[in-house]
Amino acid sequence: MAVTRVKLGHSTLREKLGALLFLACILVGSVIGAGVVGPMQYQAQMDALDLSPGSVGSAADHSAPEVSTLAEMQANERFILVNEEFGDWQRSTGAMVGDTYYNKITLTDGTILAARINFDSEQTEYIQDGNTEITLWSDDHVLVTYPIGTLRPWPEGVEQAAAAADWFTYKDGYVDMEGDFGIEPPDKDSIVRDAQLKGSAIGMAAGILLVLVMMFRGDKKERNASTPKNDLERWILGTYANWAQFFHQLNYKGKLAEPDTIHSPLYFGGKRKDNDGKKFTIETLKDSWDIKNLQDLLETVDYMSRGPGLQNCTTQADRAWELCRSTQLLGMAYIAGWLSREDMVERSCAVCRTIQSTFQGWEELTQSYLDGCIQWTLQSGLPMSRADMRRSIHDNLCRRADSPYRLPWDLQLDAGAWARRAAAAADLER
Repeated sequence: MAVTRVKLGHSTLREKLGALLFLACILVGSVIGAGVVGPMQYQAQMDALDLSPGSVGSAADHSAPEVSTLAEMQANERFILVNEEFGDWQRSTGAMVGDTYYNKITLTDGTILAARINFDSEQTEYIQDGNTEITLWSDDHVLVTYPIGTLRPWPEGVEQAAAAADWFTYKDGYVDMEGDFGIEPPDKDSIVRDAQLKGSAIGMAAGILLVLVMMFRGDKKERNASTPKNDLERWILGTYANWAQFFHQLNYKGKLAEPDTIHSPLYFGGKRKDNDGKKFTIETLKDSWDIKNLQDLLETVDYMSRGPGLQNCTTQADRAWELCRSTQLLGMAYIAGWLSREDMVERSCAVCRTIQSTFQGWEELTQSYLDGCIQWTLQSGLPMSRADMRRSIHDNLCRRADSPYRLPWDLQLDAGAWARRAAAAADLER
């Protein structure tokens, strides 16, 4: 046969689908991360903050008692400090304790506190002492209603700095009137962006896993569809094993592998039953055989296995060349999707019974086929390297452990009998 020239890519359909699945997983992961996970994480962080009315740091309401002295603060878990202050500048004084800035509050009982304050919730009333206009002089005073507060102990690691500070008198802790209002709110955009990136990474990992599973299952399915499942099918494939191994050495650019790389499994029709194998086989039938459909193929098989193609043969090499190429064509029809496996086996059996009655055994058949192949190769003007490759394939097939040439030559070639035997075995396993 001539080397067919087909323009197929290196990637199989399954590999292309795997790439699409991989990208789809990344996209889905990204969308879920940005549209679902990110907003949920943001909301969870917001829910963890107590920013509701009545919480520490919120505006004064009736949920906590009003206090004005340290003793009253200490007597209540939460309170509202109402404090009269003189000189507005005093309210903005304070200093660092550790790494945090604290405000200074002087109570009416003389206690000086360090405080954290949510100024947005503070309420201030200027006291005019009978004046009709407000003037902020040093003797003016204001009534400040602070946010809801609570006394807290100093954070861990700050006790020593608090004890050394000289600008407040209450040393056991500080007054917290800021609560969660002093915490920087979560950055929604950043959270969503991080979730999107993590979703993409998870999608990538899931995509890789799914693609590996798909490739493994697809590869297993194709192997099962492309390789013999019993001795009958192995016997059939054995009749054109030399060509099947040769045809498998053709890559999708129509180039031959080196002879020393002959090691692949034997496939029906010489190719895997996948999309690329189907395309390559159909193109080969058209280019090398001028066969465009199943009818053309069956007519050719009938001509070579029963008609003038076989009848006009004068040597065993000629007969092997005609008959073995007939089963080869039936195998190619199966890979091309033109014949079912069952139909291919049944039609092949008819040809193989003729082979069985024409030759004495595998040695005669395979050597006769090799002689016919080499004769055709030289007549076609192909290089001697092609003939050498077919000899190498023949030698390899005779040696390999899975060689169909090890099967009994007189094997029963009845597709119906083998189907009944398989059905009976399946019933026993149930």
